[in-house]
Amino acid sequence: MTIAVLRNLIVETLRDPARTARYLMSLRIAPEALWTGLGLVAVLNTLLFSLSDMLVPGPAPLPGVFASPIVYFLLVAAALVLTVYALFWTGRLFGGTGGVDQILVLIVWLQSLRLLVQVITLVLALTIPALSLLVVLFAAVAGLYITLHFVNEAHRLGSLFRSSGVLVATALAIVLGLSLVLSLIGGPVLGVAAHV
Repeated sequence: MTIAVLRNLIVETLRDPARTARYLMSLRIAPEALWTGLGLVAVLNTLLFSLSDMLVPGPAPLPGVFASPIVYFLLVAAALVLTVYALFWTGRLFGGTGGVDQILVLIVWLQSLRLLVQVITLVLALTIPALSLLVVLFAAVAGLYITLHFVNEAHRLGSLFRSSGVLVATALAIVLGLSLVLSLIGGPVLGVAAHV
C-alpha cells in the first residue's frame, strides 16, 4: 500500500467505518500475516509507551508492571489476543457470524490507527499540550464509533445496539482475562510478596 492509499483509507475509516470494515475484510489477508501484524503493533505500542515515558514523564514513578518494557509488551499482547477472541465469542453469543480472521484484520487496523494517534498526541504534548488533550478526546469518541461499526460489520449483526452489547460483554471478558494474566505475572513484578 502506498502512502496515498493509506491516507485515503484513514479518511474513509472516519467517514464511513462500515464500508472500510467491508473493504478490509474483503482483502482476505493470510492469518499468519495478521497475527504478525498484531505482534508488530504490540511491539510498536511498547516502544512508543517507553518513549513517551522518557519524554513526558508522569508525576509519579510507574508501577512495576508498566516500568518493565518486556512485561508491558506481554500485557499489551495478551490484551490484544484477548480482545480478538472475546469479540469473536461474544459476537457469536449475540448471534454474530464473523470469524476470527475477520475480527483480527479489523483489530490490527484499529490498533494501527491508535498508534498513529499516540504519535500525534506525543508530538502535541511536547509542543501544544492543551491541543493534545483535545486529540485524545476526539480519538476516544471516534474510536468507539469506528469500533461499533467494525463489530457490526464483522458479525453482520445488523444493529449498532447489538454491536454495543457485544462491546460491553467483550470489555467484561477482557477485564477478567487480564486480571488472570496479572495474577500470574503481576505479583512478582509489582513487588507483592509471594505469601500475600
